[in-house]
Amino acid sequence: MSKNKVIPYQMVLDSIASTRELVERILPKGEIESLKMGARCIEDVVRESIEMANKGAPVIGHHFAFQREYLYCFDCVPVCIEGTSYLLSALLPDGVERYYDLMANWGHPFHTCSSQKGAMGMTLDHLFEFDAIITPTAPCDNTYASYPFFQYENVPLVLPDIPFLHEEKSYKYYGEQIKLGLEQLGKIIGQEPNYEKMKKHIQIENKIFPVQLELLDLRKAIPCPVENIFNAISAGVAVFASGTEQKLKFYEDYLEIAKQRYNKKQYYGKEEKIRSIWPYMLIFFDLSLCEWLNREIGMNILFDIFNYNFYEQIDTSKDLNTMFTDMAKRGMNYPMMKESTDFYYPFIENCVQMAKEYAADCFIFTSHIGCKQFGSVPQILREALRDEVGIPMLLIDLDVGDKRFTSMKIIRDKLKIFAETLM
Repeated sequence: MSKNKVIPYQMVLDSIASTRELVERILPKGEIESLKMGARCIEDVVRESIEMANKGAPVIGHHFAFQREYLYCFDCVPVCIEGTSYLLSALLPDGVERYYDLMANWGHPFHTCSSQKGAMGMTLDHLFEFDAIITPTAPCDNTYASYPFFQYENVPLVLPDIPFLHEEKSYKYYGEQIKLGLEQLGKIIGQEPNYEKMKKHIQIENKIFPVQLELLDLRKAIPCPVENIFNAISAGVAVFASGTEQKLKFYEDYLEIAKQRYNKKQYYGKEEKIRSIWPYMLIFFDLSLCEWLNREIGMNILFDIFNYNFYEQIDTSKDLNTMFTDMAKRGMNYPMMKESTDFYYPFIENCVQMAKEYAADCFIFTSHIGCKQFGSVPQILREALRDEVGIPMLLIDLDVGDKRFTSMKIIRDKLKIFAETLM
C-alpha cells in the first residue's frame, strides 16, 4: 500500500464520522437533518478519496472555484484546499490554528486568507503530498499570492488565467484556459484528459442545479423552511462532493424536508422573528452560531454567498468548445468568483433585489481579514440597503476560520444587541 498522502482527509473522515454518529444518536428526527445528511455525504466521498489515494492515484489540489467535477477527466483524487482548511476549523476543537501559525513562522503574512493557510501549513508539515495543484487566478489577489507557496514544496502549479470583465469574449478565453490547464495537468500526472468521463459528472451537477434553485425559492416563504446550518453544510457538500451522486441525493432528500415544512408553515427552532441575509461568508470556526441564532434569537439566515446560485447549466450535447465556454461561464459566475471578479455595481444591485424578494429584515456582513478586494464594499452596501430597502446592516470584522481574531462571545454579543434594535 502507498504512503498516506492525504492525512488531513483522514482527519476529516474521522471527525465527520464522529460528528454524524453523535448527532444521529442524540438528536431526535427533524433536528439538524441537514447536518446528519451532509455528514454522511461528505463521509462517503472522503472515504472513497482516501481509498483511491492509498491505491496510488495522483492527488490534485484545487481551489474551490475550480470545480471538482472538471478533475474527473482524470483518475485522480481531487482535494479542495479551502474546503479542507475550513471544514477542519469547524470540526476540530482548536481548528487548524496550529497550521496557521506554522505558516506565520515560515514567513507568510498573517493577514492572508486562512482558507489557504490551513492546507499550506499541513503541506509544510508533510501531511499533504500533492502531485499537482490547479487554481484560477482569482477570486482575489490574496489567493493568487498564496498559492505559489506550494512551489516551494516542489508541487507543480497550474494557473488558468481568468479575465475581469464578464463578457462573451471573456468566457471563451477562460474556457480555453480551463482546457489548456487540464491538458497541462494531464502531462504532469501522465494521463490524457477523458472529457467523456468528465461530462458524466457535469451532467450530475446539471441535475443538482434546479434542486438548488427550488430550495432558494422556498426561502422566500415566511417562515423560512430551511434551517441556518444548512447553509454551512451545503457549502461543505459543494466542495467535497461536487459532481457526485452523493451530492445529488443530499439536495433531493433535503428538498423534501424543506417542502414538508413549507406545506405546514413550520419554522425551525424558535419562532422566526428576524430574516437575515449574509451577503458574504458564514463563520466557519464555530457552526453552533447557526443553531444559536435559530433557537435563541429567532434569526433566520436565509442564505450566504455560497448558497445563492445564478450561473447557468453546462451544455454537454454540443462540441467541446461550447462545453468549455459554458464551464467558464459557470466558473466566472460561481459564488464569490462572480462578486470578486466583477465591478461592485452588480453585487450591490443583486443585494438590493434579494432583500426585496426575500423580505429580509437586515443584512449581516462578515468582513473577512483575507478578503481585501471586498474591503470597501460594506459601507456602499449599507447605504444602498438603507436608501433602497430601508433595512440596516451589521458589519462584523473577523477571520471566518480563526477564532483568535474576533471571539465568538464578541460576535454573539454584537448579533444580540443588533437583533434587539430590530424587534
